[in-house]
Amino acid sequence: MGRFLVMDVVFYGSSLNYDQGSGNYQELKKITRWDGRQYTLVSRYALRYSLLETGQKLGLWEVADGAKFVESGTGDKTVIQPAVDLLFNGDILLYPEFDLFGYLITSLTPQASRVSPTKLSHAISLTPFQYDTQFAGNLGLAKRRLPIKGKMDINIFTIEEHFTYYIYSIVVDVDALCKNEVYISAKDKDWTAKVTENNESYILEISGNKAKKEGINSKYVIPKERVVRIKNSQGNHVNAIIRTRVEKILDRDNKTVLVYHLIQELSSPEINIRAERLKKLLKAVLHLKRSIKGREEDLRPRLLVLGVYKNKPYQTFKDRIELLDEYTEEEYDEIEEVEENGKKILRVKHRVSKSRKPVFRIHGIKNTPQELNEEDILDAVEKLFNEEKDFAEVKVFKDPMIEVKLE
Repeated sequence: MGRFLVMDVVFYGSSLNYDQGSGNYQELKKITRWDGRQYTLVSRYALRYSLLETGQKLGLWEVADGAKFVESGTGDKTVIQPAVDLLFNGDILLYPEFDLFGYLITSLTPQASRVSPTKLSHAISLTPFQYDTQFAGNLGLAKRRLPIKGKMDINIFTIEEHFTYYIYSIVVDVDALCKNEVYISAKDKDWTAKVTENNESYILEISGNKAKKEGINSKYVIPKERVVRIKNSQGNHVNAIIRTRVEKILDRDNKTVLVYHLIQELSSPEINIRAERLKKLLKAVLHLKRSIKGREEDLRPRLLVLGVYKNKPYQTFKDRIELLDEYTEEEYDEIEEVEENGKKILRVKHRVSKSRKPVFRIHGIKNTPQELNEEDILDAVEKLFNEEKDFAEVKVFKDPMIEVKLE
């Protein structure tokens, strides 16, 4: 089964993902759930974008610059994708955006793809959308143009708003990190490939009309081992090694090579790169921000259900977390005994106590919630790399501003 990290995250945010809309009406992305009501959502693509951007701003990782990408295809079928050089030399593993979230390269035969080891769900609001909107316009600019045009031309627009709690889940296949596999056909229509080797390298030769059309080089020298420099969690450079091996997949007669199978792995004699990469992802989640329409929204977790699993079936609690009410209410009676004119009088006062803390109920967990603390969360994940026995462990972390009930 392997090792898995599962996070169910609840955050508080406002108007985080807009759809195409129409005219001067700006519409939030929405989805209809089983109860027939509409809820706003933040797409997994928007979350991925904000995670990468947050990690970059925090100095947790670097994203690939524009020179590392190419445009493949023609006309309206052109797509932006990583360059094949990045793939063959193994540098694609140096970028967490590809290692964590995968890639697709269409210019090879067959297409090269990496299944994302990090599965992100959409973030769905925990309260239904009530069609709150605001009516706005660029009044300031229109006033400045008034002396010139002699009239006010205000660009009026309506924008939907939703300020609420959202929930999403992340599932990470830990053992899939820092590994990459590429399949290359030996012969296909408009495509021929051949791999030879010496003591230090593999030599990949590619020819055919498709390769020329896609701008793929005719020859690549791929080192079997290559030392690179990467940053650890303290920001210091350490040595790492990219190892590559090539396996041949033969036909039934074991005579003709059908496919070359490239297997790449990133490791380091100085640090555990998988552990470092996983912890950096966690830090990005714990400090997640999203910039949208002139706002910087803080999407840090207010409630986090963290599960670590080794050779045990993993589970998510996303569908077992419910927001009970924005406020909790407690009613009780106070009985007061007084004497008036020699008579005993009982006075009953009915009181209503309201708490301003949102209350969440989680079904299926008995562990007492802990205060949300980065150090404790990182320590919980460390067990994935230090514990030899199989295990399944779930912990609940909460912000002091919310309350949690377990059932």
